[in-house]
Amino acid sequence: MLEMDIKTYAKHARIWGLYGPDQTEQYEYQCKYAEKFGKNILYAACGVGTMGAYMAKRGFNVTAFDRTPEMIEEGLKRFGDIENLKLLQGDVRDFNFDIAPIDFCTCACFGYLLTIEDLRKALVCISRHMRVGGCLFMGDTLRVSNGESDYSPPKRFDMGEVLPGVKAWKIGETRNDGVTGQCHITQKVYIEENGEIETFDHAFILQDYFREEWIDALHDAGFEWENEYKNSDKSELWREGERSWFVEAIKKN
Repeated sequence: MLEMDIKTYAKHARIWGLYGPDQTEQYEYQCKYAEKFGKNILYAACGVGTMGAYMAKRGFNVTAFDRTPEMIEEGLKRFGDIENLKLLQGDVRDFNFDIAPIDFCTCACFGYLLTIEDLRKALVCISRHMRVGGCLFMGDTLRVSNGESDYSPPKRFDMGEVLPGVKAWKIGETRNDGVTGQCHITQKVYIEENGEIETFDHAFILQDYFREEWIDALHDAGFEWENEYKNSDKSELWREGERSWFVEAIKKN
C-alpha cells in the first residue's frame, strides 16, 4: 500500500467496522474452521481487530495485527480487556512477534501488497510464525491474461449512524486496469457529528496476481495448497477461469 494512503486509515479508525452487514455468521465459520488446526490464531491486516476479538472470546489465543497504529489504538479501546487477545502494530512484510507457533492464520487482504516481492516477503514472514501442519486460509481475486479494463462511476454508500449522533457515508469510484491487474479505488469519506461534516479523500490500489504466481510464492514460503475454492465458505470448488479464488495452504517445512 502507498505510504501516502496509509495515513488516511488513521481517520477511519474510530468508525472502522461499525457499519455493514452483521459478520457473526462469518466469524462463527472461522472459529469452526480454525479449531480443526488448533487454538493459536494469527490475523493479519486486522483493522481494529473485531474478528480477532470474537475468536478470543470463543477461547482462541489470538494475535491480531495491523500496519496502521491508529487502528490498533482504537482496537485496544474497544477490546483491550479481552483475555487471550494480543493487538499489535506490525507490517505483514516484516514482523517478528514473540508468540507460540501459529496453528491457523488468515489475512483480511493481500491485495494491498503491490509487488510480487512484497507478497513473497509476507508469506515467508507468516510461515516463520507457523507450526508445520498449520493452515493459512486466504482469498483473492486472480489476475487473468488479456483482462478487460472497466470503470464504475461514483456511487454513494451510506454507513448510517455508526456511533450515537455520528453518521458516515462514502462516495467512491473504481477503475480496473486489465493490463496491470490493478484495481484503483478513489473515495471521499464523510463523517457528520454535531451538525458539522468532516470529509477526507481516501484512495488505494489493490493488486491481483496470477494463480501461478500465488502457487510459486506459497511453495517458496514452505506452503502447499490442499484445496481451492471459489468462495470463503468453501461451498464450491474453484474451477479454471474463475477469478474468485480461496486457498487452503498447509505449512510443510
